[in-house]
Amino acid sequence: MKKKFLPLLIALAFSLVLLSGCGSSTTDSKGASSKTSSDNQTSAAAPEITQAMLDSKPEEPVGQKDQFKGLTIGFSQRNLAGSEWYENLIRVAKLEADYLGVKLVVLDAQSNLAKQVSDIENLISQNVDAIILNPQDSTGVLPAVKKIHDAKIPLIVVNSALDPSGAPFTFVSTYAFNTGYKSGMELAKAVDKKYGWKDEIKAVVLSANPQELESDQRRWGQLAGYNDYMLQKYGKSNLKVVAYDYYKWLPDEALAKMQDILQAHPDIDVVFAACDGGTQGVVPALKAANLLGKVLVTSIDARKTVLQWIKDGDKGIVASVSNDPRLMGKWAVFFAAHAAKGYVTPATFYVPNPAINTENVDKYLDPNSKY
Repeated sequence: MKKKFLPLLIALAFSLVLLSGCGSSTTDSKGASSKTSSDNQTSAAAPEITQAMLDSKPEEPVGQKDQFKGLTIGFSQRNLAGSEWYENLIRVAKLEADYLGVKLVVLDAQSNLAKQVSDIENLISQNVDAIILNPQDSTGVLPAVKKIHDAKIPLIVVNSALDPSGAPFTFVSTYAFNTGYKSGMELAKAVDKKYGWKDEIKAVVLSANPQELESDQRRWGQLAGYNDYMLQKYGKSNLKVVAYDYYKWLPDEALAKMQDILQAHPDIDVVFAACDGGTQGVVPALKAANLLGKVLVTSIDARKTVLQWIKDGDKGIVASVSNDPRLMGKWAVFFAAHAAKGYVTPATFYVPNPAINTENVDKYLDPNSKY
C-alpha cells in the first residue's frame, strides 16, 4: 500500500504547484516542469525524488551529501518547550541540514505570535536563503509572510497549516483532515466492538488551539470519521459531545483540562485527542478518576509511548494515526534547500499517515526509537 500510495501523493502535490508552489512554473513541449523564481535565478527542474527516498526511515537523510553547502536556512518554530513532537521535528531537521551542508538557524517563538513575527523579521534581516515556518497562528503571521515574499525568499510551511492567502509556499505535513478521519473511524470501530449499538456515547473532544487550521482540520476529521462509521453501519449516529476544550498541544495542559472535565462529566465513554501529547495528559487524568481502561481514547501522532499503550491494551487507547515530525523535518529542509536554488517545489507534500491499532501496532512500534 505504501509504495503505491506515496508516488500518487507526490504526483498530486507536483500537479498543484501551478496553484501555490514556490515561484511560477511552465511546461515545455516535452512536458517537463520548470520554474522561474521571483528573483530571476536560472530556472531549474523539480528536485529528483526516488522511491528509495520516499521509503527511507524517518531519521535517514534524503538528497545528496553536501549538495547545498554554503546555504543558510531559517526555521521559525512556533514552540519547543514541553513537546517531544516539536523537539523531534527540529532534531531531524538539523540532521538533514547537516547532511546537505546547510546552516540551519532555528528561532523558537515560545508559543507567542508577536515573537514569531519578530523572529521572521530577524531571519529576513539575516538574508537567509530560505525560510521554514511552523506558524503559531494561521492568519496572524500573514503580515510577516508578506515580508518574506517581498524579500523574495522561498517559503516552506511545515506541520501547521498557513492560511492559503499566504501563498506561494510549499506545505509539508500530513493530510490533517484525513488523519483525523482515520482516528475517528478507529474509535467508532472500537466503540462498536465494545458495545454494539448504544443509544448514546458521551464524548470529550480535546482540540489543540482555537481557530488554528491544523487543530480544526483534525477535529473535523475525527468527528466525521466516527459519524461516518456509525451512519454507514446503523444509519444514525450516537455521538453526544458533552465537553470540548483546548490544550495548546501540551500534555500538562491536557491533564488540567481533562481533570476539570471529569469533575463535571464522570460518566464519559470516549475521548478524541488532537495529538498524543493530549493523550499523555488524558491517561493520568483517567487513572486518577479510576476510569483508565474504561474510557476509549483515540489519538494522532503515533509516538512510541502511546503505541506501547495501544499494545498493552489496558489504558483504553484504541488508535493513534501517524503524524511523524521526523519525516516533516527532513523533507522541509530538503525542499527549502532546493527552493533556495531555484528548483520547483510542490505546493503540498504529505508524509504517510497509517492508522495504528491493536492489530498492527507491532509493525510500527520500535522500542529503540527516539520518538
